[in-house]
Amino acid sequence: MMFKTLSPGIERRYALAGSVFGAFLPTICLVADHVTRTETQESLFNLSAPTATALALMPVFFGVGFYQIGRSKAQLMRELNQRRQTERLLAHEAHHDRLTGLSNRSCLERDILALVEASGKGAHAALLLLDLDRFKFVNDSLGHDAGDLLLATIAGRLTHVLSPAARVYRLGGDEFVVTIPGSPSQGKIEDVCRTICRLFDMPMDLKGKRVTSGCSIGVALIADGSSTAAELLKRADAALYQAKAIPGNSYRFFDAALAADIAAGAAIERDLARAIDAEEFFLEYQPIVGVESGSVRAFEALLRWRHPQKGITVPDDFIPAAEKTGLILPLGNWVMREACRQASGWPAPTGVVVNVASAQFRDRAFVDHVMHCLAETGLAPGRLTVEVTESVFSTDDMAVREGLRALRAHGVRVALDDFGLGFSSINNLRTFPIDQLTVDRSFARAMMENKREADLVDIILKLGQAFQVTTTVKGIESEEQLDFIRQRGASEAQGYLISAPVPASEVPAILARPKSRLSA
Repeated sequence: MMFKTLSPGIERRYALAGSVFGAFLPTICLVADHVTRTETQESLFNLSAPTATALALMPVFFGVGFYQIGRSKAQLMRELNQRRQTERLLAHEAHHDRLTGLSNRSCLERDILALVEASGKGAHAALLLLDLDRFKFVNDSLGHDAGDLLLATIAGRLTHVLSPAARVYRLGGDEFVVTIPGSPSQGKIEDVCRTICRLFDMPMDLKGKRVTSGCSIGVALIADGSSTAAELLKRADAALYQAKAIPGNSYRFFDAALAADIAAGAAIERDLARAIDAEEFFLEYQPIVGVESGSVRAFEALLRWRHPQKGITVPDDFIPAAEKTGLILPLGNWVMREACRQASGWPAPTGVVVNVASAQFRDRAFVDHVMHCLAETGLAPGRLTVEVTESVFSTDDMAVREGLRALRAHGVRVALDDFGLGFSSINNLRTFPIDQLTVDRSFARAMMENKREADLVDIILKLGQAFQVTTTVKGIESEEQLDFIRQRGASEAQGYLISAPVPASEVPAILARPKSRLSA
């Protein structure tokens, strides 16, 4: 202890010890010689000048030698400490997110194992999966630095407002996880969800701009000792998907009803691949007529599934599963090929309208496939209309723009479907090559009952006129609705007033029907 106090360095302590030892060693030797030597014996030490010099230098010799030993030990200890620090740093980085400092997915999976084990002993912990609603907008408009700052700000707010018992993780991207250990009641979990949602009501300053974000939360209970991390996250993700459909900051619990929906969706996913090979899909066609002339201008191709157990199934029941599994590509390609084949037998210039999913535009081979279908069937490009919704523009603007321009360059028409239903941007009409604007069928009934809806339809039709594109209103079921859109300048109408969707075999009969029914 005294050596450490006098000389804190290991090398210095060893040198001091060696010097002390070197100083005492000659003295010890002389004393031993004096004690053991008899009167008649001559001293073993002949204190000549060289001998005296050697004895005097012994503290130096031993000090230098011990210093080298201490230096080697100090180097070894420094290497060991550095290794321990590196190991601690690697262990920390392996379980923590660099951007936010929160625990990461690896740490979450480890902690879930402990929570699952506790649930087998009666505890019922909760797992909350959070997703930011406007993160992509912040990244695209303000840059990735602002996006990173947003994530770090939210991480700080979450750790500040939640109790120490709740643990916060960053799962990746704009997803966070909060675990609540023990056995919290549903009311307690809802309080936590509401607390988190309130955090997103407060604006954040990012790069000198005030930004508001949104939050959706999916909740899964860890109440089964046999659950795995993957299963719990899958349940929370399913609840999160439902929460995103609720306007504003919202949360949703995974429950039995949601579990049943997931099981049904999984069954559909399993059936889809088999159904494509078994040729269980077919097309029906609904006519689109000119409002003033009453003549049939085109037919919209509508996909149907002849399910062996469920009967005829409409797209709303299986298209989401097809998009999720990637089967939308082979299914969409089949629809395009079949619609072109059947339309090629109709009298010109009757056209066919085919709906195209966003995933198809992400496929670089899509335009080539369309052109191959036209060449194979002999259908003129001008008789094919590719119909897209505005959601397609959220995938990759450049890819969509290139695809639409390539189709139009070959003579294929492009229609913007469901305009006004979601986030409709006039900029899309200015930026993307559009030939036709389609008003969603939900407006047809609402416009007759609500002045605001009527004014909105009027605005959409005027936009079509301003941009010099054809306007089609879907869902026309009465003469009053038809008169309404005629007075406001709609170009085309589609709905049960004209005809319900029919099999391909009945298309000739519709084409031969008199036009007087729709005359003004």
